[in-house]
This record gives sequence, structure tokens and C-alpha cells, in this order.
Amino acid sequence: MTFPTTNTPHKKNPAKSLWIGVGAALTLVVVIAAIIAFAGGDSTKTVTSLPTEVEEFRPVIVTGAALPTMPEGDDPAVGIQAPQLDGSAFDGSAITIKPGEPTLVVLLAHWCPHCQREVPRLVQWNNEGGVPEGVQIVGISTATDSQKPNFPPSAWLANETFPWPVLVDSAKQEAANALGLSGFPTFVFLDAEGKVLFRTSGEVEMSTLREMIVDTMGT
Repeated sequence: MTFPTTNTPHKKNPAKSLWIGVGAALTLVVVIAAIIAFAGGDSTKTVTSLPTEVEEFRPVIVTGAALPTMPEGDDPAVGIQAPQLDGSAFDGSAITIKPGEPTLVVLLAHWCPHCQREVPRLVQWNNEGGVPEGVQIVGISTATDSQKPNFPPSAWLANETFPWPVLVDSAKQEAANALGLSGFPTFVFLDAEGKVLFRTSGEVEMSTLREMIVDTMGT
């Protein structure tokens, strides 16, 4: 750390300087004692040791046109460029969903029983090495409601040891709406250019999900 310096006169009174030095030393001792007392006597505490603030809603910036709402039949979004999503994790660290590599986006709601059953499958799938090579996975926590069961989603996904980044949607569900969400859970698979290869909603067996990913990547 660099401390500010001040210009000193060419001549100074030695006695006066001595008293100033003693006074500064006493002031420094008082300040250090106050800091230690504030930290509960532990002089090793720092700002970085404080817990990170967790938020269940975070701002989301959507760049590009939203995908159409996913229908029950043929999906008109296949082959369409998905919008870029810029947001944050529960702890505020930046997360972006954009072109670059094939990406499976998993939209989850904490109160959804289908999501609660699907998340452990996804965790096991990852632990067993079932995720196709070269595919990144990003979760989106959306439709959050403190009045519904299994709140907060940050604790739920941490307890499930969800292994991938999770973008936290805004209160207006801007991320979910941009991807055309129609149910939970929803899977949106994007190619390296950010175009939709498939979307599906509901519980999916991991063997089926892997097959869908591998088949569409080969097209």
C-alpha cells in the first residue's frame, strides 16, 4: 500500500517535530486498538473474510430477439439465433450465455417437483462423466417465489451440489422469457454459434438427453 506524502519545509523546529511524532504514534496506537476491538479482538479479520451477499434475483441484460414460446409440436426456434444473456450468479459473479461453444441451458424453478427430481439426475450424470465432451452447461434459476416451497433456490442448488454456473433471473423472468420458457424444467441446447439445436421441457432421462445432444451436434 502506498501512503500519501506531504511536502515538508526546508527548516523545521526539532522539538516541535518530536511532539508531532509522539502524537502521531499515540494516534496510531489508538486506531489499531479500535480496529482490534471492533473485530472482536481478532486482528486477522479482513473485509474478504466476510460472507458474500447472496441474492435470489439479479439483473439480466438480453441482447437480441427473444425466442418464440416453445410449443408442444415442432419447435420454430430450431436454427434461430438465441439472444445473449448477461447476468450474475447468486454471489454476484458475472455469467454470460453467448456463442463460443455448444451450451446446454437448464432452466429451473425451486418449487417445481419435476426440477427437484431432475437436478439429482443431472448431478449424477456429471459425476459419472456422462456429459458429452465439449459441451458446457449453465443453469438458470427463475420463477423464484419466497412464498413457495423449497425457497431459496441458492440453498437448494448448493445442497444438491449442482456443479455448473447458475445465472440468476430477474424478478421479471427476463432470461426465461428470452428463451421462450413454457414449463419446468426446460432444456435449451445451443450450438457454438449460439443457434438453437433443440428445446425440450419436463423430466428427461440422462441417456435420452445425451442422445439428443450427440445427435444434434452431428447435424
